[in-house]
Amino acid sequence: MRFYVIFLCTIIKLLIPSESLNFKPNIVIFLADDLGYGDVGVFGNNTVRTPNIDALASDGIKLTHHLAAASVCTPSRAALLTGRLPIRTGMFPDGRIVVNVFAANGVGLPTSEVTLAEIAKTADYKTALVGKWHLGLNKDYRGDMAFHPRNRGFDFYYGHILTNMKDWSNEGDRVLLSQRPNFYKEIGAVFCVGLLSLIFLVKVGLIGRGLCILLFLVMISPMVYLVFVFNNMARLNGLLYRDFELVEQPIHLETLSYRYTQESIKFLKERERDNHPFLMVVSWDHVHTALKTLKKFRGKSQHGRYGDAIEEMDSGIGDIMNALDKFGFGRNTMIYFTSDNGAHLEETGINGQSDGGSNAPFRGGKAHPAVDGGIRVPTVIRFPGVLPRGKVIEEPTQQMDMFSTIVRLIGGKVPKDRTIDGKDILPLLQFKENKSPHEFMFHYCGPHLQAVRYRPDKGKSVWKLVSELPDYKPGEDKCYGLACSCSTIIKQDPPLLYDLTSDPGERNPITYKSNPSLQKIVDKMTVAISEHKKTVGTPESRMTFFKLLWRPWFQPCCNFPSCSCSDSVYKDFVDS
Repeated sequence: MRFYVIFLCTIIKLLIPSESLNFKPNIVIFLADDLGYGDVGVFGNNTVRTPNIDALASDGIKLTHHLAAASVCTPSRAALLTGRLPIRTGMFPDGRIVVNVFAANGVGLPTSEVTLAEIAKTADYKTALVGKWHLGLNKDYRGDMAFHPRNRGFDFYYGHILTNMKDWSNEGDRVLLSQRPNFYKEIGAVFCVGLLSLIFLVKVGLIGRGLCILLFLVMISPMVYLVFVFNNMARLNGLLYRDFELVEQPIHLETLSYRYTQESIKFLKERERDNHPFLMVVSWDHVHTALKTLKKFRGKSQHGRYGDAIEEMDSGIGDIMNALDKFGFGRNTMIYFTSDNGAHLEETGINGQSDGGSNAPFRGGKAHPAVDGGIRVPTVIRFPGVLPRGKVIEEPTQQMDMFSTIVRLIGGKVPKDRTIDGKDILPLLQFKENKSPHEFMFHYCGPHLQAVRYRPDKGKSVWKLVSELPDYKPGEDKCYGLACSCSTIIKQDPPLLYDLTSDPGERNPITYKSNPSLQKIVDKMTVAISEHKKTVGTPESRMTFFKLLWRPWFQPCCNFPSCSCSDSVYKDFVDS
């Protein structure tokens, strides 16, 4: 008799109108890396196969105006997890290096920030992060793990602590050489000039041999540092952790996405046994370079290894979705799929082939902060019974909104002691409201506020005022080198005004000086910028050049001194 009562209660629970939200929903976040708006079938691509992402949209909602908080991964991911602009958390670059490039430094998401996972734990959720972190490791010394995911609210972690890098490809490709192809020649030239100068100073008697040796050591030390570091990026940064244990160094990239899928499924199977609601973030390595996949995906797409990586990620999503259904979670789980920023347009492989994607129909891409190609990302949300099926929302929303929205769904509490930039968009997703809760959105490159977006109460237009643009190559929407820089920009005076509804590609700025109604719009946006800046104050970047440098005493290493190990859990896996 008791069995039938429990069974009946379960059925009733599933049939109760979901708007009441009187149950604990599970949350799964699929976060792609560098995936462009135009790389997904349901967002207009008809040459790359993404059936599982497309199915999520068919069974849920497609967001066509969904924005990342930054056009590069470290600040973007910090914003997603905290609901706060990177300018408020200090997780913004203040120089030419726009992301955290080393695991061995003291840079990370401040421990004073409250993450979505930490709030979920207070609501009795089991939490997991599988995949890329890129928000720090150690804070004060090697091994303190202050920024590690397990100390930021996640009960389980399996993933790469930094980011996928071209140096992991074993093809001779290097991130540094992509940006500075003459790096070694430059180092050699500096060495020769310095050495000849020291010899000359000794010859003319201006310095003695002892001082000459000291100056030589001072001169050569940074060169040795740079050459050593940039020739060992795979070993220094290719760090795969299971919880607090470093299980692989350097990472075997070909099987990484497969392992992320399997670890995600394992976590779901454990939840079937303990009957806990859960928050699981699956943060894929795809489609960040280096682009490596299982053999069965290689050469299968129409877009080389970039397309192969997309299709492998989509397949992994399908496997996880099947596991959700198998373990009985499918109807009580909200799925949120998005990308951390736009596709990387400047990315090329060692042979000159394109390793980047498409942000069509928008201008620009990864590391292009003011233009939508860098921050408007392909996004779908599925929540059976709570959200309608097969719908499209064109209103401006942002990834930070998911912080407030998910906190509400799981019965958590949004922190009241700080500014939260994300809004609860559940009413919009349920079509109880038809307008974005954001009147203004602000877009930064590092510490520079480069653009503001305005959604008026009336009409359909979304306006964008741009005061700075990337320093593009003539006739192209690409920057020089590997990526755009916050320190190399073209100021727009007066600022450019776009109607994004009629001109999503930002090709035709509107003249507003002689138009009173348009000037009124610009004036309102200018006032909003001024008011917003008052709430930010004078922020301090945690990602300055010197803070981001590699620190040997922070360096993790398994099996010292070789710093080499492989994940024993998958030692018998054969990539056939």
